[in-house]
Order: sequence, then C-alpha cells, then structure tokens
Amino acid sequence: MGLFRLLLAALVALSHTGLSVYGFNPGVVAVISFFLLSGFVMSMLIEKYYKQPSAIPTFYLDRAVRLFPQFLFYMAIASVCIYFLNVESPFTAKMTITKWTLNFFILPQGFYMYWADGALVIPQTWSLGLEFTFYLVIPLILIYLSARQIYLLAAASFLIFLTAYFGKINTDEFGYRLLPGTLFMFLIGWSFFKNDRESKIFRFLSFTVAGILLVFAYLNEGILQRSYNKEVLLGLLIGILAISYMKHFSFSSIDEFLGNLSYGVFLNHFIVIWIMQKYYFATQFHLDSIAILLLSSCALAFISYFYIERPALKWRHSIRTAAAHSKIVRSERAASVV
Repeated sequence: MGLFRLLLAALVALSHTGLSVYGFNPGVVAVISFFLLSGFVMSMLIEKYYKQPSAIPTFYLDRAVRLFPQFLFYMAIASVCIYFLNVESPFTAKMTITKWTLNFFILPQGFYMYWADGALVIPQTWSLGLEFTFYLVIPLILIYLSARQIYLLAAASFLIFLTAYFGKINTDEFGYRLLPGTLFMFLIGWSFFKNDRESKIFRFLSFTVAGILLVFAYLNEGILQRSYNKEVLLGLLIGILAISYMKHFSFSSIDEFLGNLSYGVFLNHFIVIWIMQKYYFATQFHLDSIAILLLSSCALAFISYFYIERPALKWRHSIRTAAAHSKIVRSERAASVV
C-alpha cells in the first residue's frame, strides 16, 4: 500500500496549491482514505503486539515514536522559515508562544478550532491530532469491546456524522475533523482486518450509504455546499474500494520505499510551497511548478526518512520485539497454569 499512501500525500500537497478536481478538494478525499488505512493498520498492529491491557502504554509509545521524529524535524524547519526567513503564512498571523508550543504536542492540533484561532505552524498537521486521538482510544476499543459493541459504536459515530451532514451541528468539525463523527471511518478500516461475514456486510452498507448520501447531496444544493460533505463521501467510496483491492496483494521493496516517503511528503510540502512562493515567485501553480513541488517534497522526504525516520524505526522495532516477547511469556505462563 506504499504507492497508494504516497499518492494520497501528493493529493494533500496538490490541494494546498489551490488545485481542485471537478469541484472536489483532493486533499480532503485523500485524508479520508488515510483514516481508513489507519484503522486497518492499527488493528493489525494491536492484534500482533498489543492485545493485552498491560501493553496499551507500550502501544502509545510505539505511536509516539512513529509520529514525533519527522514531525518535530519539520516543525523546526517550518518555524525557521516563518520567523527567520519571513515566509508569509496566514496561519501564523495570530501566533503566540503558548500557541506555538501547543503545536509541538500534536494532540492539541486535533482541537485547533477551539484554541488556535488559525495559528498552526504546519497547517495540515491538524489531522495528526485527530490520528493521535484515535490512537488513544483504539486499543481500549479493540481490547475491551466485543465486535457487536464496536459496530454499535460505529453506528453512533455515523449518526453524529449524519447530523453534521445535514447541518444540524457544525459540518466541518463533526463531519471531518473530530473523532465523534469520524470514528466510524477508522472502524471501516478495522473491518478490513477482521474480514468475517459481519465485517463484509458492514463495509457493504458503509459503501452503499456513502454512495446514496453523495447522490442525495447533489440533489440538495444546501447539503452539497456544506464544508467537505462531498469530499468526505467520495473519500469513503475510494478508500473502501482501494483497500478492498490492495489487501489481497503482497508488496515489493519498491512499494515499501515509496510508502516510507509518504509521511515526509505529507509534512513538508507546505514548507516547499512557502519557499517556492518567496524565492521563485510561484504565486500560481501550473504543471511545471507542481512537478517541482512534488519532486522537491519527495527529495526532502527521502532525506528526513534516511536521517530521522530510519533510526526511529529501529527503536520501534525494538519496542515491538519486546512486546512480542512479553506476549510469548504471558502465553507460556497461561499454558503452565492449565
């Protein structure tokens, strides 16, 4: 799935150049597919290494080691660009020391609408705050809830999303940015991991309802124009189809390499855009400037992966090896009791 992840990161980058595709924001569509992928991958990770309640803190450490090294690296670069190179960013107009500090913790960014007043150092990393919120709850969900309870939780989340879809509550926040209205999307990813009869029905219903709601939105201009309704629904449709297709394939080292670039591209592209705007006067992005953006972003992502992510990856592997060993020990103790 590495090539797919890199494609999603590239779509997020392109959306920040002002590109739209038939009126759709491609970045939002991509982010929804990221949510599904996250639910799928986290379910596999927890099942393999962190299935016991005692392993939950170790799972949190694993996720922190995944998110923070490159994030902090690019936060530092973005801060230098903003405060020392004087690149222009509308997201820092109301920045304070407190808000700047909160940006570094990732989790508060998931709730930026309540405190930041637009003050985000790397604007797209609000979604990492949502991811982090999901990471906090997913081991509790998978360890302590039955499959039936998880489906009921997904249904409750969908009802919140549906309320936002119709504009009864804030559509942008509860239909796209906060966990109560997006949890069911992550749980669709979980259903790919479970992959029994009930999960297949759940995915079929999710896909069918998303398609119906998208068609209904086009029949109702008010719903269609509410923030990102159509992009979220299209993202669900594309994400479900894509994972359904890709989960049957084994992937090459080249695919893994491309996937390794995706996080860096996601994090660094705004920095590349700022530099291009300031030093290359790229006020509008056409085919040539888009090519420069993507190539530069990939090159920078390769550097940050090689020097930042790879050492952290060894740390993550050691965490998981210890978790796997602990799991074996617990199994042997249980067997000896029997």
